[in-house]
Amino acid sequence: MNYRKLYIYLIAVLSVLASCSDDILDTKPLNGYSEIDVFADEALLRNFVNGTYRGFRHPFDDENSLTDGLTDNAYNQHGSAEGTIKTYTRAEVNPSNGEGVTRNLWTSAYAYIRRTNLFMEKTTDSSIEGDVLASMEGEMRFIRAYLYFDLLRWYGSVPLITRTFELDDESLAVSRSSAEEIAAFIVEECNTAITQLPSITDGDYELGRASVEAAMALKARTLLYAASPLFNESGDQSKWQSASDANKAVMELSTVGLIADASEYGAMFTGDNTSEVIFSRYFTEVNNQGWGINLWLFPSSAGGWANTTPTQDLVDSYELTNGMSPANPESGYDDQDPYVNRDPRFYETILYNGAPFKSGEYEYFLDKDDPTNSALAGKDSRYSTASPHNASRTGYNFRKWVQENEGEYSGNTGPWIVFRLAEFYLNYAEAQIALGNETEARTAINAIRERVGMPAISDTGDELVERYRSERRVELVLEDHRFFDIRRWEIGPEIMTKPATGVDVYKNGDVYEYIYDMTADDTRTWDERMYLLPIPIDEIQRSGNSLDQNPGYE
Repeated sequence: MNYRKLYIYLIAVLSVLASCSDDILDTKPLNGYSEIDVFADEALLRNFVNGTYRGFRHPFDDENSLTDGLTDNAYNQHGSAEGTIKTYTRAEVNPSNGEGVTRNLWTSAYAYIRRTNLFMEKTTDSSIEGDVLASMEGEMRFIRAYLYFDLLRWYGSVPLITRTFELDDESLAVSRSSAEEIAAFIVEECNTAITQLPSITDGDYELGRASVEAAMALKARTLLYAASPLFNESGDQSKWQSASDANKAVMELSTVGLIADASEYGAMFTGDNTSEVIFSRYFTEVNNQGWGINLWLFPSSAGGWANTTPTQDLVDSYELTNGMSPANPESGYDDQDPYVNRDPRFYETILYNGAPFKSGEYEYFLDKDDPTNSALAGKDSRYSTASPHNASRTGYNFRKWVQENEGEYSGNTGPWIVFRLAEFYLNYAEAQIALGNETEARTAINAIRERVGMPAISDTGDELVERYRSERRVELVLEDHRFFDIRRWEIGPEIMTKPATGVDVYKNGDVYEYIYDMTADDTRTWDERMYLLPIPIDEIQRSGNSLDQNPGYE
């Protein structure tokens, strides 16, 4: 699929509409609109729907919102991480501070769910043309389904609310529906939306809006989560079969396709290749990311805060081009020349000492004989003259998502990708492994590897499971997956008790020496309760204690 250059204009129009729509029903004294006006007028109703897309949160407007910082993939270094990221990694999360970790998801999600419920109630007898109204209804069902998916993956069972509450309601008490019931509702909503929404190839489709393909993707991801150990304690194979079928349907879509080669991998995250993209949140100069991903990820010499940085554990998960792990003594890996012949995705994802960046190189080194001498230190090191307090504490920065051609924090305009095709090959592979169909699983995994020039795998049994999980880790890093994968696989104790480490690089003449004893954070621990986040204490109190708390937080 060719990159659609008209998206900037289209999204600019949508963003202008959306910017004035959030409170359209709450500002009658200012604009004179009534509920009757909004839900009976096509333009006003479109405005209302557009505003509801803001319920899709993105991580580019907050320094600690990339969830990889909650995992073994990354370390977050700045002060506000103490009240968000490190609250979780130190196992200090509780009902009073958990919403710092989720970024107030509970309040945000239910506010937008109310908008979708209001739409469903007020358009029952609408005079708006049937096809137009049905399409908008499909969008709102998709948004509502996604919001419930977001709640499900963080909290598990949550209240399933499909109507609006009025001021004269006798009780606002609600109870939680089971995770299985929430997943079933999401799937039902997606199935209905699929019958109402356009395809992304439809002539009237506008980039960044819900589509048949997006609803199929949400259904497929939800079914994978529902089949996973966290939500499928009995190991019900029928759930894995449902996940397999739904993810295969997305794999087989004719409207999207896998990238052609490794050169296109990084281009997806700058918005320069949309081949695999199923649904994204797009930004323009007017409706931009806020302060921007460049500020959070750029090296200090480029004006960035290097707030979320790769760990050595993540770097070590990238294989060599021969398909062997650096830990394999037969791989040919040299820890004093560590960045040669690595998986091509490594170079599109990680900035390492000597990596090309902007018009120069990423320079993390210190002088061997005089490490604190800023005149001899690399410009991106912690002893440089360029904001050393913002230098990486692991020896690496992320390249993925950053806009090298844009300013330091100019409200970047790169997309946040919610669904892309590669995920569904991997989801399908996971389901096939669970069903015992290893050949099918390897075929799907190899399709992802071969498109970026990595050799096919032939693993079986437990080795195949580990190979799959490593493949998923490097392919989807920094895309809001690793945190939820660790939890749904229930592997917290083995993953989240390791310190976050990095590398020190010393320059001795023209030779670099790599020392792997840097520890950025040795306070990481684990508690079983952390597989689910706590229900906010004020929500339990507001419900008159009709909401019960997740295990371990009582």
